[in-house]
Amino acid sequence: MRKFPLSLLSVAMLVATNAQANDGEPTVMLGHETITISKEAGKYVAITPNSLKDDSPLYETAQSVSVLTPQQVEQKQASTVAELLENVAGVSSGVQGRRGWDDFIIRGQVSSNQMYVDGMRVQMSSNNLRAWDVAGADSIEVVKGTTTTGYGMALPSGIVNITSKRPDSETFAKGKITVGSFNNKEFAYDLNYAPNDSKKGAFRLNGRFSDRDDATDYVYFKDNYIAPSYTFDLGDDTDLTLLGSYQWRDYIRQQGLPHNNTINLTTGEQTVRNAHEQYSSSTFFGLPDYGYEQKTLRLGYDLVHRLNDKLTFKSIFAINKTDTDGKPVLSTAHNNFYSTGNIGRQINNQIKKDTMLTSDNRFETYFNTGNVEHDVTVGLDLLREKSDYYRRNDRAYPNFDINNPSYDVSSITEGTPSQNITTTQYAGLYAKDSMRYDDWIFGASVRHDWAKTDVDNVLTGANAKRSDGEFTGSVSAMYDYQGKFAPYVSFGTSFQQNTSTGQNGEVLDPEKGQNTEIGVKFQGFDKRLQGYVSAYDITRKNVAETIYDDSGISTGYSKLVGKQRTKGFEFETAFVMNNQWNISGSYSHIPTAKITKSTTTQDIGKRISQIPKHSASLSTQYHFSPDRLGWYVGGGIRYQGERTAWRGTSFMDLPAYTVLDAKAGYEAKNWGVGLAVKNLTDKDYLIGTTPNSQLVSYGEPRNIRATLTFKY
Repeated sequence: MRKFPLSLLSVAMLVATNAQANDGEPTVMLGHETITISKEAGKYVAITPNSLKDDSPLYETAQSVSVLTPQQVEQKQASTVAELLENVAGVSSGVQGRRGWDDFIIRGQVSSNQMYVDGMRVQMSSNNLRAWDVAGADSIEVVKGTTTTGYGMALPSGIVNITSKRPDSETFAKGKITVGSFNNKEFAYDLNYAPNDSKKGAFRLNGRFSDRDDATDYVYFKDNYIAPSYTFDLGDDTDLTLLGSYQWRDYIRQQGLPHNNTINLTTGEQTVRNAHEQYSSSTFFGLPDYGYEQKTLRLGYDLVHRLNDKLTFKSIFAINKTDTDGKPVLSTAHNNFYSTGNIGRQINNQIKKDTMLTSDNRFETYFNTGNVEHDVTVGLDLLREKSDYYRRNDRAYPNFDINNPSYDVSSITEGTPSQNITTTQYAGLYAKDSMRYDDWIFGASVRHDWAKTDVDNVLTGANAKRSDGEFTGSVSAMYDYQGKFAPYVSFGTSFQQNTSTGQNGEVLDPEKGQNTEIGVKFQGFDKRLQGYVSAYDITRKNVAETIYDDSGISTGYSKLVGKQRTKGFEFETAFVMNNQWNISGSYSHIPTAKITKSTTTQDIGKRISQIPKHSASLSTQYHFSPDRLGWYVGGGIRYQGERTAWRGTSFMDLPAYTVLDAKAGYEAKNWGVGLAVKNLTDKDYLIGTTPNSQLVSYGEPRNIRATLTFKY
């Protein structure tokens, strides 16, 4: 009989900390297990155990996964996915500035385009311009390591998966009004109508209106999001939910300032100028009327049909359509910024229309062979994306003079346009078996992908095609010691079709990788303490990078730069001491993050750009009343070790920083107020650089947010 141990640590920030979770007992999501804290017993009751496309509890899965619940999202008052991931072990988020996209690095590898919603990828094409609205998230999962069976073509470092909010079994109405620093104004709502006191026949509508400025002059972010969903009542054996969402975004990106630090690639001699230090971090060199507008429509369904007690069919489908119209003003000709204060302006006209269809269909079954329990999944997932991307770089005059700033344009010289239509298709057939024999748990999976990429150059008529197929797989072994400790070892391979094109218009070779991981998951004190320790070794081959010209502007093509390897250690833990007090922490050490093979010989042996060796976080929250009503206080500390950003002859040493956060509030049964302060001491620190490493950005200064919540 299957036990119900908790998963590994899947709350890397605040565990069981939400006073707004519901009107009854507080809840925590650990992996895909939802945990209810009993007020009477102070213990956990595990319900709805699940895992990555099977029904094994994550405690029995030889993989590191961090899961953030919507309650934690509400408490942190985060406005972006990158902000939510700040405290997750092995993840660096927002390192390329507040440019309006979800940027994150997982285990030393840039993974910004490894974003999934409801287990399905939202983008295959290059040029990630997206940011998913956190208001629609029921949970956010960081699945680390290879995800061969569950998610197919993905990097071996991991992915981020957002699970959409679904109809609930209780009728409720929730709302939140937020005001704060930088003219932050936000209203979020979550309405659920359950006429049968069941999820079946229930309707849910959630959304958010947000308007906020930035610490950088003229930078702003406006977001509107709405997501309806409905679950049909088709009997006890069938669950069918229709899901929809519409997101509208209008923003001007923050980019930082040139630092003008260079290195001689032949002699290794460095010239350090740190030109950005001469001027205010609020300086904006772009044009106030030139930004982005983006519209995203997503429609889909989630079907579960139980054929009998041991066999279940699951099917999910989504169509995702995104239209982006952008005119960001980028910097060019800024090599003498340190002496002249001048920055050349380039208007990067971008029109990107993406349509993606995704589907995953699988059977799950359970059976025994002798004393061995099997949890088997067999499935097929499909993807088709058409991406129409037009771009033209125009030169705007005059240059920006930081000593005499002007936002007028006297003339614009149009550049040469380019337009590619990239069609990507793939099918993945997979099988997975999780086997349990006494206290031993073994896992094995295999997958075959068929992928095809077709690139049409609209302006020249040229065409490039590439078809690839690859087997990938994974194996693992774990020993469950009395439901308290579970040491494990796993190995997996990865495959990802490349959609980027080279200098001659050819589709680049696919990327391949592998991940080896050993670790221990643990839990104790009636499962109120849980966590994991893991060490990993990741290799990526055929890594593609965008190529920039000498002025730091993208050339529009990429090249395979070689092979990268990262080795690291992670630790995450959370302890719910009682209904009033909890504490959580994480630590990541990445001693090796280097380029082991490259077409640019000077890059071999270098550390991968912007990867810290050390990062850590610690947070806590205390409720003054055992029923979690009334006053509460909390705080946290985030540490990011020193890093170096580099690309070509440009480099920037980024010092280590430590940031403090604090919060306090009052919760009644039907309403609440809260105050959260990020960067409590208003510390100046460098968050990272643009991808070309030529512009450096400061982290967000002190940010105060006050909230008023209501729930009925």
